[in-house]
Amino acid sequence: MLNALFVLSGFSALIYQSIWSQYLGLVLGHAAYAQTLVLMMFMGGMALGSWLVSRFSLRFSRLIGIYAVVEALIAIAGAGFHPLFLAYSEFSQSLVLPALKDTGWATAWQWGSAATLIAPQTVLLGATFPLIASGILRFGVARDGEVLGMLYFTNSIGAAVGVLVATFVLLPLWGMAGALWAAAAINAVLAMSTAWLSASSGEARWHSSSISSDTSSLHGSTSVAGAGTSRTELRRLAVLLLSATFFSSAASFAYEIGWVRLLNQALGTTLHGFELMLAAFIAGLALGGLWVRRRAAAVQDVARYAGYVQIAMGASALVSVPVLASSFSWVAWIMGALAPSEQGYLLYSLATAVIAILVMVPAAFFAGMTLPLFTTALLRKGAGERAIGQIYAANTLGAIVGVLAAVHLLMPMLGVSLSIVVAATADVLIGIALLRGVSPRRWTPPVLLAALAAALLLAAVVRIGLPDRAHQASGVFRHGQLNSSAKELLYYKDGATASISVAQTGRQLSVATNGKPDAGLTRMGDEPTTDEVTMLMLGSLPLALHPNPERIALVGWGSGLSTHTVLGSSVPKQVDTIEIEHAMWEGAKLFNERNWRAYEDPRSKVHFEDARRFLGAGVEPYDVLISEPSNPWVSGVASLFTKEFYAIAKRHLKDDGLLIQWIHLYEMSDALLAEMVGALLVEFPNSEVYLTNFADVIVVGAKGKLGEVSAEPWRHAQLANELRRVGLNGVDDLKVRRIGGPASLKTFVQRYGAEPHSDFHPTVALAAPAKRFERQRAALLPQLVAQGMPVLNVLECRHPLPAAAKVTPDPFGQMARLHVDAIEAANTLLGKQSTAELYRRNSELAETVTMLLAFRRGLLPLDPVALREQLGVLAGSTLGLLDADVQKGLWNVADWQRAAPGLTSNHLAQIELYSAIASADWGKAAAKARLLLSPEGGNASARLREQYLVLGMLAAMGNGEQDAVSNWEHDFGKQLPRGPMGGLRDYIKAWDKVEPTCTAAGR
Repeated sequence: MLNALFVLSGFSALIYQSIWSQYLGLVLGHAAYAQTLVLMMFMGGMALGSWLVSRFSLRFSRLIGIYAVVEALIAIAGAGFHPLFLAYSEFSQSLVLPALKDTGWATAWQWGSAATLIAPQTVLLGATFPLIASGILRFGVARDGEVLGMLYFTNSIGAAVGVLVATFVLLPLWGMAGALWAAAAINAVLAMSTAWLSASSGEARWHSSSISSDTSSLHGSTSVAGAGTSRTELRRLAVLLLSATFFSSAASFAYEIGWVRLLNQALGTTLHGFELMLAAFIAGLALGGLWVRRRAAAVQDVARYAGYVQIAMGASALVSVPVLASSFSWVAWIMGALAPSEQGYLLYSLATAVIAILVMVPAAFFAGMTLPLFTTALLRKGAGERAIGQIYAANTLGAIVGVLAAVHLLMPMLGVSLSIVVAATADVLIGIALLRGVSPRRWTPPVLLAALAAALLLAAVVRIGLPDRAHQASGVFRHGQLNSSAKELLYYKDGATASISVAQTGRQLSVATNGKPDAGLTRMGDEPTTDEVTMLMLGSLPLALHPNPERIALVGWGSGLSTHTVLGSSVPKQVDTIEIEHAMWEGAKLFNERNWRAYEDPRSKVHFEDARRFLGAGVEPYDVLISEPSNPWVSGVASLFTKEFYAIAKRHLKDDGLLIQWIHLYEMSDALLAEMVGALLVEFPNSEVYLTNFADVIVVGAKGKLGEVSAEPWRHAQLANELRRVGLNGVDDLKVRRIGGPASLKTFVQRYGAEPHSDFHPTVALAAPAKRFERQRAALLPQLVAQGMPVLNVLECRHPLPAAAKVTPDPFGQMARLHVDAIEAANTLLGKQSTAELYRRNSELAETVTMLLAFRRGLLPLDPVALREQLGVLAGSTLGLLDADVQKGLWNVADWQRAAPGLTSNHLAQIELYSAIASADWGKAAAKARLLLSPEGGNASARLREQYLVLGMLAAMGNGEQDAVSNWEHDFGKQLPRGPMGGLRDYIKAWDKVEPTCTAAGR
C-alpha cells in the first residue's frame, strides 16, 4: 500500500514543479535559463530536505508517521501558494522594486524572494523519499535493493504521469491555482493514509531493534560481505559513491537540457512539447528503478554492477545524438503524412512523444538505476540509513551543477550536440572509475572491452552522428520542409537560451530562433519583405502618435530593424531594447545595412534580460513601450500577452505613454487573438488596431488619450526614404491601415466571449500550438474593412479617407490597395480615368467595372442576373472604403436611370439600397434591403442575399431599431446559409446592445 501511495507522492511533486515553473517564470522570466534556475531551486530544496533526514532520522522511531506530517505540511503550503504569490507580487511590484530601481539589488531581490517562496515546500518534498524508504526498510520485510528500486519506480512513474496531467488536464481545466489545489488535495490524502498506517502497524517498536548506532546496518538487509567492512573502507566507498552520484546526476541533467534544446528545433518550442519530453525522461528513470527492484537480490557486487550501468548510460546518451539528428527527417515525414487538423495535431503530439521516448528513455533507464544501486551498495557494506538521504542529496546537488554547467558553460562554448557528447563521455568515465576504484580495481578484459567500445562509439558519433545545422535551422516543425539547396546558412550559434541562425534565400536574409523565423529583410535596392512593413510601422507609429517620445523601450531585438527605425528620428533621447538571447543580437549584425543605427547610435542600449524581469526591476517610466516578442505559441512567450504583463507595462509608462503591441494573424485563431486583445484592453481600454500587411496587426494602447497621426517620421530624410521603400509615403499611408478603435476591439472580444488572457490560466500557450499546426488564421479583424461593407463606418464612425488622400497602393498593404482600388473603380465609372492600373492590381474588380461601364454606355445588352452580381461586387469593393461624397456620386440613382433606362425595379432597388447607405438614410436603406430579401426582390445568389442582409442589419442599427439584429436574423438569416460574410454577421450581433452605434453615440 505504501508503494501505491508513493506513486501519488511523485505525482503531486511534479505537479508542483511544473506549476511552480509557471509561477516563478512570471517573476524571473520565462526564458530557458530562468526555467533551469527554477529547476535548480527545486532540486536544491530537495537536496537540503534529504540531507536533513540523513542527519536526524535515527533520532525518531516513527518515520512513516513523520512522513505523514511532512505530507500534511506540503498540502497546507500547496493550498496557500496562490494567494501568497499574489500578495508577494503586489508587494514586490508596488513597493520593493520601485525603491530598488534597475540595480543589482533588484535582481538579487527577485531571485532571492522567488527562491524563498518555494523553499519550504521543496525541503519538505526532499524529505519524503528518504523518510519513506528508511521507514519501510526498518520493518525488514524485504531486501534493500528491492525496496529502494520499487520506491524509486513508484515515485518516478507517478512523477511522469503528474507532468502530463498537470499540463494536459489540470491547467486547461482549472488554471495554475486549481492545479496546485489538486496537488494539495493529493498530499492531504497521503498524510491521512500514512498516518493511519503508522498508527496501525506498530511502527515504533521497530526502532530499537533495527537501529543500534549512527553507522549500524539495517536489520535484515546487510549482506555477509558488509559485516567485515572496516570504517576506513566504508568511508572510502562512501566518498567514491557519493562522488559518482553527484557527477552522474550532473551528466543526466546536462543530457536532459541538451535533448530538450535539440528536440525543440525538431518538434517546436511549445509547452506541450517540453512536458512530453520531461515525462519521457522521468518514465525512463522509473523503468530503471523497476529493473533494480526486480534484479537487485541477484546482484552480488552492486558497485561493480553500477559501474557497468554508468558505462551503458554514457553509451546510450552517445547513441541519442544520431537519433536526434534523424528526428528532423522523421518530423518532415510526419508533417507530410498528417492533415492540418485537430486529429492531425493529436497524432503529431503522440508522434513527438514517441520521438522523445526514443531519444531519452534508453539513457534515462540507466540513470534511473544509479540512485538505488549506489544506495544499496552502501547499505550492503554496512552504512546506516542516513546513507539514503546522503545519496539523494548528492544526486540533487549534482543536478544543480549539471544545469549550470550545461546552460552557462558547455552549450555556449561547444554547442548543444557536443555538450551531450561531453556529458555522455563523463558518464563512461564515471563507470570506469567505479570499476577501477571499487571492483575489480584493475583492468580486466570486460572493463577494457567496455572502455574500448565506448571510445569507438564516441569517435563514430563525433565523426558522422552530429545533427546537420541546416536541419536544425530549418523549422521543419512548421511546414515539414528541411533546408533546401536554395538556402545558405550564414550564421548559427547555440546560445544560453536558444539556438539562433541567419540564412539567405535568394536576396532575403532571415533570422530564426530554434528554427522559427523571426524576421526577414532584403537590401535597400531590392524588393522589401512583408516583415519589413511591420517592423517599420512598429518603429514609426509611436513617432507619429506620441507628442514627444523621448524614452522608448522595445521588447525583442529580432533583426534590429524596429530599433533602427525608432532611432531614425532625433526626438528619442534613450532607446532601450530588451533581448534575452545575446546570440540574436550577434547574428543580426549580418543585417548591418538595414539596422546599423541600432548598433552604432549612442542613444541605443541593449539589455540582455527577460522582458518581464527587466520591466519588473523598477526601471524609470517610458514614453513608449514597443512589444515585439516571438509568436505566443512558443513556450514562455504567451506570458507577454497577458493582462498581468500589460499591468506591468502600464506601470512603466508615463501618463501620456503608448503601448505598441505586435500580434500575428497567421497560425492563430480569432478566439485566441480575442483573449490576448481582451487582456490588453483591461489595462489600455483606449486602443486602436492597424493592419500592417496580410498577416500582422499592431494594437496601439494609450494610457491617456490617443492623438492624431503626425508627419514626424517623414521629417527625417533617411528614415523617410526607408519608409517610402515599403509603401509608407506619408501620414495617409498610416491612416489607411487603421482598422478601428476601442469599440471595435471590445466587440471583437465580445464576439468570441473571450476571457482576458491571464498569467494564471495560460490558455494561449496551451492552445496556440494546435492552431499553428492546423494552419488556422485569425481573419475577422481585417475582414471588418477588407470585405468592403461599411460595418465600422455605421457602428463606430470609421471615416474612410477622402479621394484626395495620398495613399500608396503598396502590394503588401492590403488596406492601402483596397482603398486605391475603390477610388480607381469609382473614378472609372464616373469617367475620370481608365482601368489600366486597376487591371494590374485587381483584375476581378477591373473586369466588373469594365462590364458596368459598357452597360451604362449601351455597349452591352441587359443581362439581369449578371448585372445584379456586378453591382454587388462593386458595392462590396466600395461601400466601406470610400468617403460619402464619392459614394453619393457613384450610386446616384438618377444617373444610373439616365445611363441605363432598361433597369428593372429590382436593379433600381439594389442601387437605391447602396445609395441610401452612402447617404446614411437608414430608414430607406432598411426598407430596400427588406424588399430585396423578400420573394419580390428577385432570385439573387446566396452571396448577394447575404450582402443585403448585412446592409439591412447595419441600416436597422443605424436607425436605432429595437432588436435589430435578432429580428433580421429571424426574418431572413435562418433561411440564408452562412457564407463569406458570416463573420460580419456574428460581429454585428455581438455589437448589438453592447456598444452604441455611431448615430446613437452622437459621434
